[in-house]
Amino acid sequence: MTWTGGGAVRVAVRVRGTDDRESTTAVLGVLAKGDRFGHRRTQGREYLWLEVGGVPTRDDDW
Repeated sequence: MTWTGGGAVRVAVRVRGTDDRESTTAVLGVLAKGDRFGHRRTQGREYLWLEVGGVPTRDDDW
């Protein structure tokens, strides 16, 4: 969890092999509660993130 330059709280989680429908549905339900959400892939890792409040932030700004 981090504070962005625009004053939002950003929560990011690393994705590890979520092949079952129940886990995927639960994660989507949590993401829907944020003001913004998305996906980020870096150096062989994948992350899901959501932001609450503040100004939208670009992925490369954090």
